[in-house]
Amino acid sequence: MLYKEEKFIGKNGSQYILKSPEISDAEKVIHYLKTSAQETEYGISYPEEMDFSIKDEEDFITRFADDKKSIMISVFEGDTLVGGASLTSVLDKRKTRHRATFGIAMLKSAWGQGLGYKILSELIAFAKKAGYEQIELEVVSSNLPAINLYKKLGFVVYGERPRSFKLKNGNYSDELLMVLALK
Repeated sequence: MLYKEEKFIGKNGSQYILKSPEISDAEKVIHYLKTSAQETEYGISYPEEMDFSIKDEEDFITRFADDKKSIMISVFEGDTLVGGASLTSVLDKRKTRHRATFGIAMLKSAWGQGLGYKILSELIAFAKKAGYEQIELEVVSSNLPAINLYKKLGFVVYGERPRSFKLKNGNYSDELLMVLALK
């Protein structure tokens, strides 16, 4: 599903544009994902693991645009892609179609501007219209700003996955499992 373009003023007064990425944005999406992965250890991948091509990303963007039960929202500051999120079904199986999950990442330059709250509010509204009954997420247990944001939006912790990530330095990170009931 496509997200209608919207302007948003960050807490610092900067203007951001929220919109679905276009095929022509594929290279920018890859660059932003790799950059955000370099800036934090909270993401699922290291930058060098993101070995998808521009064609792969174009196909990914197209699949989201054509899927009535999925949405991708990118955040631009001018021509620079600084963040984004996507929501889709957990699995496309009869028993799990009521469950959605999402991913979100922001460049550090965009942290603290209210963009996470704005995008997640939009994803939640979309999920309700799409007929999902709950949204699920996993978050590194030390990522307190994200956990606080999710709780502010109504998500609750229902479990913990110990040693979920094994970092390059050999240390582990636990993950909290959170859910938001929509129905």
